[in-house]
Amino acid sequence: MTISDYLNNFFLGYLPYIALGVFAAGFIYRAVKRNNTIQATSSQFISNDKSIRWGSTLFHYAIILVFLGHIFGLLTPEWLYTWLISNETKRLLAIIMGSLSGITALTGITILALRRFTNIRVRATGQLQDYIIVALLFFQIALGLWGTYITTQSPLEDYMAMEHWAQGIVIFEPDSWKYIAHQSWVYKLHIINGFLIFIIFPFTKLMHMVMVPVHFVIDYFRK
Repeated sequence: MTISDYLNNFFLGYLPYIALGVFAAGFIYRAVKRNNTIQATSSQFISNDKSIRWGSTLFHYAIILVFLGHIFGLLTPEWLYTWLISNETKRLLAIIMGSLSGITALTGITILALRRFTNIRVRATGQLQDYIIVALLFFQIALGLWGTYITTQSPLEDYMAMEHWAQGIVIFEPDSWKYIAHQSWVYKLHIINGFLIFIIFPFTKLMHMVMVPVHFVIDYFRK
C-alpha cells in the first residue's frame, strides 16, 4: 500500500467508526452525568437582536434538512428507490435540495458567526469551543456546497461511489474506502471535517439539538 492508500484507509475507513464511537460515549456521558449542562446558555439574554432570530432559525432548520438529506441520500439502498426514480434523478434531487438547504444553512451560520465575532457583549461571554464549532460548521457547509458543484460536473458513477462507501461503512464492509479513494479532495475533506464535528459534538452546545426531541419523546410517554 502507498502512503495515499494508508491515509485513505484511516480517514475514510477507520475514522467513521472512531468518530461514531466517541460520539456515542460522549452522548451517554453528557446525557447521564452532565445532563444539567446540556441546555445551551443562549446569548439571546445578553443581546436580543434580530440577527440571532434570523440566523438561528435559518441555520437550525436548514442543517437538520442537510443532515436528513445525507442520511436518506447515502444510506437508502438502490432497490428501495429505483422502482420509483432513476439514479440520475436521485442525483438531480440531491443537487437541488442540497444546494437550497446548504445556502440557507450557510446564510444562517454566517449571521450567527458575524454576531458572535462582532458583538462585544456576546464575544465577552463566549468560550473557545463556541468559536471552534462555529468555524468547523461554516467550513463544513462551504465544503458541502463546493462538493455539490463538483457533483454537477462529475459522472454519475462518482456520485454512486459515495453511496456505496457510506453503505459499506454501515455494514462493516472491508476496504469500503476504496470506493471513493479516487474522489476529489473536497469530498474527502468534507467527510473528515464532518466526523471531526461528530467527535466534539457531545461536548458543545449543539447537544441541545439532539436532547430537545429526546426529552419531548420521554415526556410524551410519561403522560
